[in-house]
Amino acid sequence: MEQIGLNSNVFAGGKIFHIQTAGNISGLTMQSEIFDAGRVVTVHRKKLDDGMKNITEEDFKETVSSFHQDIAWEIELLFFIRDKIRTVKHSISHNKMGLLFMRKGLMDEAIVEFEHAVEKNPELVESYNNLGMALSQKGDLSDAIDILKKAVGMEPNYADLRNNLGIALGKCKKYEEAMAELQTALKINPNYLEPQLNIATLLLESVKNSPEDRNLPPVAIRISRVIESLQNLVTTVPEFSGYRFYTYRIEKTIKLLQSDQLPQAIETIREIKDAIQKPNLDETIHGFYLKFLFGGAGKDEKVLLDYRKRLEKGVEENPKYADLHNSLGTVYLIQCRNLFIKAMTQFKKAYEINPSYKSAYKNFRLVQNDGREFLNLLRAILK
Repeated sequence: MEQIGLNSNVFAGGKIFHIQTAGNISGLTMQSEIFDAGRVVTVHRKKLDDGMKNITEEDFKETVSSFHQDIAWEIELLFFIRDKIRTVKHSISHNKMGLLFMRKGLMDEAIVEFEHAVEKNPELVESYNNLGMALSQKGDLSDAIDILKKAVGMEPNYADLRNNLGIALGKCKKYEEAMAELQTALKINPNYLEPQLNIATLLLESVKNSPEDRNLPPVAIRISRVIESLQNLVTTVPEFSGYRFYTYRIEKTIKLLQSDQLPQAIETIREIKDAIQKPNLDETIHGFYLKFLFGGAGKDEKVLLDYRKRLEKGVEENPKYADLHNSLGTVYLIQCRNLFIKAMTQFKKAYEINPSYKSAYKNFRLVQNDGREFLNLLRAILK
């Protein structure tokens, strides 16, 4: 037996999702594809540790089946949490829910959540940014540009907004406007890698679609600027210079440009851009936040420990990713909260067993009072 295949349907959110899972025992790999109305919306991949290379066929079948069921459960849970969020007025949760839907390729659902977030808190600029990004990815470019321009008016020094507005304008082939927005994003944050790659892509797209555009430099200069910027990334950005994944693709892009293979060069730059965005880490961060608030994840020690390990590994591999550090701090506090509650339960039990045990009663009252403050602190952080 080399391959294992599983198929099933999941009914969630008024839709029927089809899941196809394949497992390869020799490669210790598993892959699940989720289909929505015949379209692949997301793909999940997992490779087992090399220590499991002697796994039996029967155990591998069970592992693949468990992986398949976990994917189905995640879809059901996603829509379950969405429905719970709609019973409360919490713009941040709508925003995070939208991000999860967007990461899973469910743009219509993502757009609805971002619209709810904007409606509930018109001052939350991040929701406008995400709404514009989702509309842009769906292809509703006119609406995306309108939303992003409105948000830029609210917060002109928000680099992500400028970057996403530049992307949307570039898709409309408004290259001069797009370039101005991307350069503004870099001016706001000179260390922001994505707009640097977007500028390179934009220049190459303009060469392909508008080589005679007099508002842009001549074709040869546009290409030379891309090559120069890529070479600069290798020499000045530690995240690139120290990893063969990036240096290989940058070298490959330069060679493709030197041999006039423009489409292949653009695609290779997109591979680099996709790699720096870390969508799996974003799903981990936003997913746990929602599962904790609406799915009871904070009460499950096994889930909490697994999440903490994933974050600690993420921090080790991405030490400059601020959201990871922030989320890891939150999970440490949640674990402290759980230990606080356990401590209070034990002090109370000691007092119930021996009502004359004054020290136990004193400890119970102290922890009970301080525990309220601790819970208020945690609520304030997650708000």
